[in-house]
Amino acid sequence: MNRGLAFSTITFLIIIVSSCRKAPDPPSPDDTTLFAACVVPGTSSSLDIVTFNVEGFPKAGYTSVTALAALLRSIDADAVALQEVASEADFNRLTELMPGWTGIFYPIDNDEWNLAFLVKNSEIEVSQGSARILFEDDFYAFPRPPFEIMVSHKPSGTDLYLINLHLKCCGGTDNENSRRAASQQLKQYLDTHRSGDAVVMLGDYNDEIASTNESENPFLNFVNDPEDYCFSDLAIAKGTPLWWSYPSWPSHLDHILITDELVQNIDTTLVVKASPCYPDYAEVLSDHRPVMVRILK
Repeated sequence: MNRGLAFSTITFLIIIVSSCRKAPDPPSPDDTTLFAACVVPGTSSSLDIVTFNVEGFPKAGYTSVTALAALLRSIDADAVALQEVASEADFNRLTELMPGWTGIFYPIDNDEWNLAFLVKNSEIEVSQGSARILFEDDFYAFPRPPFEIMVSHKPSGTDLYLINLHLKCCGGTDNENSRRAASQQLKQYLDTHRSGDAVVMLGDYNDEIASTNESENPFLNFVNDPEDYCFSDLAIAKGTPLWWSYPSWPSHLDHILITDELVQNIDTTLVVKASPCYPDYAEVLSDHRPVMVRILK
């Protein structure tokens, strides 16, 4: 046989075989085993809260919807703050795949940078009419304005505010100054308007919190006020890069700030490294990892 013809025939057969292969089915949202080996699930004796930047959700269409539902149901937190939710319709589909949960979507249309909450109805009650946008008119410090809700943790009777953040990204003096301005305004807001209230402020802060150098850490104003505030993930930020929330850099950008009303009840904070259980994690879910805080009743 002519070698050129033989090569062409083999190549054609490979293409035919490859094109006939069935694409992998989306993960089932009911599959509690998929992520089981990679998560530490929430418990009935604690208040478990998660932040997760889901990178333009859904980045791989409906597969992302089902995969995220499977992951969040495995984590089984009481409340979840999501950043970069590009599609409200797909967020609603996600909520439908999580029976017993309520979804609360950003009150403004912010393109692909929307924020959202998911709360477990058996554990969390959202105060009616409490969802609000903060600093909506300050685009410099808050290109994605914070999203606040007031909730009650039913088992413990604890009332608290959840503030979902996604601050300005990237390096450069102007971006760093934007985050610094945001940090200053957020602290003033909490000091003035939430004094005496239990608050968890969580999300993608887009900067580090470990440095003690003011020029390198725009959130040092919180770190330097330990009587009132605590980054529950500070030990993670100071620890090994293997457990940072943004592995592709690597850096630790996703933080959970707790006010003094809850600090004494913090049990642990952890980063969920789910990719070993789901090899398509980066392509389907996110370039970030979820961060969870466990607060004892």
